[in-house]
Amino acid sequence: IDPRNSNRVLSGDDGGFRISYDGFKTFDAINNVELSQFYQLWVDDRDPYYLYGGLQDNGTWTGPSNSLHNVGIIKRDWIQIAGGDGYYAVPVPGHENEVFANLQGGVIFHVDTKTGNTRTIHPYPNKIGSAGDGMEFHKYRFNWDSPIHISPHDGNTVYTAGNVLFKSIDKGYSWEEISSDLTTNDKSKQKSSGGEIYQDNTAAEFHCTILTIAESPVKKDLIWCGTDDGNVQLTQDGGKTWAKMVIPGFPAFGWVSKIHASEHEAGTAFVSVDNHRLDDYKAHAYMTTDFGKTWTTISNGLPEDWVYVVRQDPFNPNLLFAGMEHGVFASWDKGKAWTKVNNNLPPVSIRDLRVQKRERDLVVATHGRGLWILDDIRGMEDYGTTAGKELAVFPSKTATLWSYYGNIEEQGDRAYRASNPEFGAYINFYLQSDPKQAVTIEISDAVGTKVRSLKDTISKAGVNRIVWDLRFEESEKLNSPATRRGGFGGFALRPLVPPGVYSAKLSANGQSAETKITVRADPRINTSDQDFKLRTDAVLTLRDQLSQTHRLINRSEDAVKQLGELKQRIKSAGDQAGVDLSVNGQVDEAIKKIKEFQDEILRRPPPNMGYRQRPRLREEISSLLNSIDDAFARPTNPQLARTSELKQETLDAANQFDKILLQQINPINEKVKNLPQVVVGSSEKKDM
Repeated sequence: IDPRNSNRVLSGDDGGFRISYDGFKTFDAINNVELSQFYQLWVDDRDPYYLYGGLQDNGTWTGPSNSLHNVGIIKRDWIQIAGGDGYYAVPVPGHENEVFANLQGGVIFHVDTKTGNTRTIHPYPNKIGSAGDGMEFHKYRFNWDSPIHISPHDGNTVYTAGNVLFKSIDKGYSWEEISSDLTTNDKSKQKSSGGEIYQDNTAAEFHCTILTIAESPVKKDLIWCGTDDGNVQLTQDGGKTWAKMVIPGFPAFGWVSKIHASEHEAGTAFVSVDNHRLDDYKAHAYMTTDFGKTWTTISNGLPEDWVYVVRQDPFNPNLLFAGMEHGVFASWDKGKAWTKVNNNLPPVSIRDLRVQKRERDLVVATHGRGLWILDDIRGMEDYGTTAGKELAVFPSKTATLWSYYGNIEEQGDRAYRASNPEFGAYINFYLQSDPKQAVTIEISDAVGTKVRSLKDTISKAGVNRIVWDLRFEESEKLNSPATRRGGFGGFALRPLVPPGVYSAKLSANGQSAETKITVRADPRINTSDQDFKLRTDAVLTLRDQLSQTHRLINRSEDAVKQLGELKQRIKSAGDQAGVDLSVNGQVDEAIKKIKEFQDEILRRPPPNMGYRQRPRLREEISSLLNSIDDAFARPTNPQLARTSELKQETLDAANQFDKILLQQINPINEKVKNLPQVVVGSSEKKDM
């Protein structure tokens, strides 16, 4: 409460900030800060892919990694799946509108996000969720954060767990109990919580439960389970028999926060233990490569901070990521040494993380700052290949010519907007030392024709990234800043390239390296290769016409400037230079003719009211170029016809200016031979 105004109240909860100016009769939600507290995380394989997860006291949600509209990723892009304290949300592969989600105490749902149809599918719907009761006499015990896992071998098989492991093959209509009690089943830890005045059995207190499930992506029916009371159990026959692991150095009764089953080897798994509830703030993480017969501690080198999750990269088996209470760490040697991942990630609690396999993005679920994505981690995955090299360029992932939607309501300053992935091709490279000069990149098409030149002056030793925006070299620029500000189409334009395979040659510190870049069309738009060719031919023709028009404008402005300087020389030199002063009239007439010419090929900048006057040649070209370049479709017949007309109009303008040079400038130069001549540069096209 504002001490100066009791009606002004500021409040905050799991949903965000609210402010009231009338004692909280009404309030205004302030949504421009991202404070969401994720517990669990999943990613699917849609294109673009979607993210799923549960929030503290705010249900389970799904939203896109790329909204495909220009404003960014906003609230409307996210869909709530289920309510309560949200934990797991796992989509069915290939049927991502079907999501298994849960809230506290193992209350599990099957949700169709297309329709909102929700089925509660608890394996034993008796006193479920926040049961308000102790667990010692219950048939099953479910954790506050009970796990959900879909088999990587069969999208119709889903697992959930209480103190035993349940399996369903019919979307939760029936469940099979495929294990005995996998916990310590310590009854002293299952009694009613609270005291004589008030009970406190919300489900957060429920103990001796299974926390994590991981079926091997390599071997069907090889399933790991970890509990909140220190047990790690393994079955290799789909639950018929189970083996309890003995892990050297494992803290007694440790909270097994995550088990990650390797995508590379059936016998490899990674176990992370969060033991801070027992005042143990050390990092605990372990690895087995032989189905749990032997174990290696992989947390040496991590700071004194508890570990929530360890995951192995799906492409580089030696690369591990650890999510901890204060950030993410990476290891390139399977946990022997660790390096903190900084970038713009705050030192926040990391409850889960995933690598999206197709895009190779590192996706991180933070408990307090929402979801965080490090796009394209190939530089991290292939970092070991850089040893001994001054320069190395990593393979580039496929770039997409996404069509972004631009028409959306005004967001204002109180709506949070997450950034979409940066549009274009990511060129990741390694430098052994700081570059002595700008790093240069030459982009060429499949037949070796130069497409674009890029320069970077901020790269340093280490892994760097330059993003090519999938555009051709721009049209030639206008020299005068005042002219560039005038009207629409005042800036040089870079048309988008068509789909295809391109080469990027990077040069730095006397070394060069190349990589291939595949550019694909937006998969949502059906545009043929022939249509793209027609589009590309048209936009390049118009770009070159715009360049020619800009050269005419630059040459005409140069001529006017030189004529003005000539008048000053004539005035200063007078009779001493033997100049007939009547030439001043010819100079004035030449300037007049050139400005009349300029008035026909470009709009003048303010105060001439910009677009409130008719468009000239330059604006006509840039307008048509933008119209064709904005659409992933072949040009219309009228657009192609107008392109041909503009080509002739551009040629006519060039001939008109050459005529002015011949009829106005040359006679002046003849009369002032003893003074510097008016010399107008060539109209030849520069190298694009």
